[in-house]
This record gives sequence, structure tokens and C-alpha cells, in this order.
Amino acid sequence: MIPCAIIGLGRIASLLEDDTKREKPASHAGAVSAHPETFIAAGMDSDPERRELFSRRWGDVPVYDDPRLMLQDSSPEILHICTHADSHLDYLALALEYRIPVVVLEKPVSDSLGRAKRMLKRLQRSSTRVVVNHERRYSRDYLAARECIRSMRYGPVRSVNARLFMGRNRPLEAVLLYDGTHLFDIISFLLAEPIRGIRRLPGIPPESSSIFTGARCASVPVCVEVGNHRDHVVFELEFSFEEGRLRIGNGVYEEFESRESPWYDEMRSLIPVETELPEKTGYFSGMFEDAVRLAKEPGAVPLSSYADGLESLRIVELIRRRMRFTSFWR
Repeated sequence: MIPCAIIGLGRIASLLEDDTKREKPASHAGAVSAHPETFIAAGMDSDPERRELFSRRWGDVPVYDDPRLMLQDSSPEILHICTHADSHLDYLALALEYRIPVVVLEKPVSDSLGRAKRMLKRLQRSSTRVVVNHERRYSRDYLAARECIRSMRYGPVRSVNARLFMGRNRPLEAVLLYDGTHLFDIISFLLAEPIRGIRRLPGIPPESSSIFTGARCASVPVCVEVGNHRDHVVFELEFSFEEGRLRIGNGVYEEFESRESPWYDEMRSLIPVETELPEKTGYFSGMFEDAVRLAKEPGAVPLSSYADGLESLRIVELIRRRMRFTSFWR
């Protein structure tokens, strides 16, 4: 059995497992507990209430307020870092010091691009391998979308539109950092190309509740809207093909193909296509399975690497830097 330890015992580490509507596992502890080859060896948090709740929830697991002591006592082969972004690299440095074989790191990899770049150089000299929890890379619906794109089922991709709304009151800068990293990462993953040519789209008034960013993946134009002042959550991508359309996001998977129009003579229209997807996407279990594979295979490479996480942070930081001197951040 592979021992796993968790630093930071909050929502993504454990508490989301109690969300009755989410697919399970929905947390790091849930994924470790559900896997037949792993167990939760220890947990660490500075909050005593979180420690007590975690230990009780997962069967009297040993909990600590000192990460060094936890690592010494539990000797984990997989370490999960589930704290706020400003401490991610501190704990990752500790994992390197203790030569932890595999680290599962929450996104964004850091709130500092400069520090994150320096850490990449340290990782390249280390035997520790990092899986960044961009879980959509492991989700069966997104993998189906990737196959649709790669097989050119509806011809080449001609454009991408993406929308990200995370409720009413979250500042746009926070939405961009904590959820925009997911969005830009999955666009690049699905198109198998890096995102380049980042620019703010002009003509949007400062009082707008959205920011619009233009970019490109190879020759494919990409438009991204990030917004607040909505009472709902949206994470959605739309791929326009030469002969069809694909829409995917939270709770959404739709394919359309071009056919002879039922509404107009001598024209073609997009008609919905019936699709069959597994009931469970396996997004979290798939991510953790990748970490287990790394622990068992010393030469294996993660599907979602630290370099991938650094690239999505680079994009987000570029947008933030170009907009920092406007009145957008509310």
C-alpha cells in the first residue's frame, strides 16, 4: 500500500466529499481513500478544528500542525499540497528537501510567476515529480472532446470561445487566477498547442462586469470572457469546426454537425448529434491514478505536469499585468 499525506485540510482536501451533488471522489482524501493501493497516512493543517474534523472523517488519521514532523513520522510516497496558492511553493520545497517521490499540487502552482519559474529549475534537478490538479485533463468528457478534435470529426477547428463566471462577488483577478488557470490549461490541452498572442480585446468599458481576452493556439483564434456580477457559475468552451460545433463545460457536453438545413433552401445548419458518455467522468480519480502510476513507475511522466501548470500561470499573469493599471479589478 502506498502511504499518502495531505497538507491543508480544507475544501479540496476533504470537505467537498460531503457535497451531495458532486461526483465522487471529489477531494484528495476521497480519492486516496477510494483507491485500492493507497491509504491516508497523515494530514497537516494549522487550524485545530480542521485537523479534528479531518481525523474523525477519515478514520482517526494522525494529524499534525507541523509539516516537518508529519513528513518524518509518515514517510509518504505521495504528498498532496492543498493550501492557498501563496504557500504552495514553500511546501513543495519541503517535499524536495524530504525527497518525496510524488507531489500532487493544487492549482495555481503559485501566486508568483517569478517564484514558480525558479521552482521549475529546482524540480529539473530533483527526482520528485509533480502532478498539478488540472483535473479536466483526466475527465472522460474532456478526453472525448480531445478525440473529437484530433480525429477532425467535423473538420478543422476554426475558432474557440470560452466563458468563465464564478458568481456575483468574487473579484475578477481572483477568478482569473484560481479558475482561469483551469480554463487556459484545458484549451491548450484540447488543441495540443500552446496559447500565444495574448491581448485584451478593445472597446470594453471599464464598468463592464467582464474582461475579454483574445489569443491563438497555432492558427486557431481564441476568445475568453471572464466575468462576475452573475448569480451562477459557468465554465464553458465552444469549438467551432468547419463542419460542426462542440460545446463542453460544467454539466455540458454537446456535439452538432452540419447537415442540409430543415429550415432554409440550399443552406446547411448545425443539427444536434446524439452522444453517449459514461455517467461518471472520473475527473478526480483519474488525476490521482496518474499520481499512483508515477509512484509505481520511476520513469513515468505526468499528464498534467508542473511545467503545464507554470504555463497556465504565465498566461494568467500576463493578462493580470496588462490590466492591472485599469479600473477593471473590483
